[in-house]
Amino acid sequence: MSELERYVVRSLTRAKRKHFLIDKLAAKAPGSRDELEASIDSLVRAGTVLRTRKGRIALTDRIGVITGTVQVGRRGRAVVIPDEPDAPISIGRGVRPAMHGDRVLVDVDPYRRRGLYSGKIREVLERRCETLVGRVVSRGDGAPVLVPTDSRSGYVATLTADSPVPEPDRIVAAHIIEYPTSYRDPVVRVEHDLGRAGTLEAEIESVCRSRGISVGFSPAVEQECEQMLPAEHTDTSGRTDLTDTLTFTIDPEDARDHDDAVSITATERGWRAIISIADVSHYVRPGTATDLEAYDRATSVYFPGRCVPMLPERISSELASLVPGQDRLAVSAFLDIAGDGSVIDCSFARTVIRSAYRLTYEQAQSTLDGESSELSEDTREALACLSKCARALTRRRLARGSIDLDLPEPRIELDADGEPARIVRRSRLDTHRIIEELMIATNEAVARFLEAHDSAFLYRIHERPDEESVVSLATRLSLLGHRLERDGAKLTPRVLADVVESARGSTEERVVNMMVLRSMKQARYSPAREIHFGLASSAYAHFTSPIRRYPDLVVHRALCAVIDASETHTRPPGSGALVPVGDHCSERERRAMDAERDIDRAASILLMQGRVGETFDGEVTAVERYGFRVELTSIFVEGFVPVSRLDEYYDFVSERMELQSRTSSDAIRIGDRIRVRVDAADLPERRLEFSRVRDT
Repeated sequence: MSELERYVVRSLTRAKRKHFLIDKLAAKAPGSRDELEASIDSLVRAGTVLRTRKGRIALTDRIGVITGTVQVGRRGRAVVIPDEPDAPISIGRGVRPAMHGDRVLVDVDPYRRRGLYSGKIREVLERRCETLVGRVVSRGDGAPVLVPTDSRSGYVATLTADSPVPEPDRIVAAHIIEYPTSYRDPVVRVEHDLGRAGTLEAEIESVCRSRGISVGFSPAVEQECEQMLPAEHTDTSGRTDLTDTLTFTIDPEDARDHDDAVSITATERGWRAIISIADVSHYVRPGTATDLEAYDRATSVYFPGRCVPMLPERISSELASLVPGQDRLAVSAFLDIAGDGSVIDCSFARTVIRSAYRLTYEQAQSTLDGESSELSEDTREALACLSKCARALTRRRLARGSIDLDLPEPRIELDADGEPARIVRRSRLDTHRIIEELMIATNEAVARFLEAHDSAFLYRIHERPDEESVVSLATRLSLLGHRLERDGAKLTPRVLADVVESARGSTEERVVNMMVLRSMKQARYSPAREIHFGLASSAYAHFTSPIRRYPDLVVHRALCAVIDASETHTRPPGSGALVPVGDHCSERERRAMDAERDIDRAASILLMQGRVGETFDGEVTAVERYGFRVELTSIFVEGFVPVSRLDEYYDFVSERMELQSRTSSDAIRIGDRIRVRVDAADLPERRLEFSRVRDT
């Protein structure tokens, strides 16, 4: 914000009246009238100031107007999420002329309805959607129109006269030429054919296009990466040589990049672990085309059978990937870990490593279990050391109150055509825990080291749950026999960890885990030091995945600047400059998570489209006013049973989170085993509906 903009905001804040004459501001403004008008226009675009009547302006937050982002639900109802953290503003179905994702100015009604304030969109401040994805169909008069595949788009778009008309049953991406107004739908031009409707490939392309996720890289980035030299052609004289140290990676079987490798030896007090992370900062220098593209993406996005990487394959799969048998540049953390799991000393260095093995989690687990002896004796001993070390780290982390949620994730298996063939629960092995614990310990050690050197970097923070969420969680847990103090100010990670632990092994374990997860805030990136509530960590940073996360690259640069202060190209920005970086990376992370969930849901529906009419056993995972959710036992998918499909009238009893029949003693509760029939698998609506099947 410029000096003149600060002057405007300060003057309006101090004014007794809400509305202020621009002429009065101009009389004492530290600049010309034209500069003042330009500053006011900038504040208007930002949503901070509103031009009200002729020659008058006001601060938006003083006249019942807020700025925020439009979010439209699949069924058309919309809310605006305020820029300043607060409850959503209900907009109902009247979002014109805005679109899903736009930043808007909203007039807020001072009265609540169903717990939310309502409002009306006054003005669109920023258009955030450039592309509509959908099918081209003919309307009644024969003219072609684009019907978006995502119902949240809310508009049927008119095609320009010169727009190509694709073949039937094709999904296309169209560029928005004219945005909607209060009386006219958007106008678009078809630019890309994304594939045949009803295929996973087309759904992935659609989600990427509609959410603004870039798939390919520009020629400038590709050319820049091609000129980068591998480790064997790089001057490594200033690096610690670890090529003779037994080092290996442990990753999923389908991993496309390998950015962390581990090494360990036993010591008198415990273990010395070396965690080596790909030195992406060597290749991606600040201000380069590759850096700017990586910043814009901020994260890789993972879909079934496919990855949209943050960095080009030249870096992510070749130069920086810690593949076996090849010298690779790394930044290594040397952690001395005591038998009780405490990190008693740590140091960091730029290194050259040579991984000996690319192990999968299953392969490493088989070795630990004694079922496989194909690895060398030294490697088997190292895996045994890693297992003992990880158990010690886990005990110490849980003892301090870290919340150990165990929620199964889906693994979507594809057939030869790239379509969903099976969806199963992803197994969680001891080897997963080994790598997780070492990475957590490394991330904490890096954060503390940078703090000790007064370096600005991005923390990974996870704020404590808000008061309302704690009260709601306490109420729900009490119905399952678990007690939780309702005073959010007294809530500590240890308290929630005890609740999770008390449910372990019980029938309601997954339900309790899900309740606790939903009560907590979303983690984010910030240069300001705050607690990571879930890990019960006072200082935490993401460092271990710079190939796929930009915040890790920021932390690498900060660490390398401390390791070798003479390297000016690694010198990071100050904490003030990192505020927008953290916000941007947090937003991009949320976008990626939403896209991944969307495609996981699409895969579930594509798989179940051929099973409509079949019956399955399942478990009730959530109960709501309008129905309940059921997770199938044999296929790891979840569907919704609307109350309209039940054969009795049911009332929702919020205190007990159950549906109670009006005509019998029947009740539907979380954890109930139930048999359901698949009634609908609607891909565009992402809707999978079941109905209950009674025993006869």
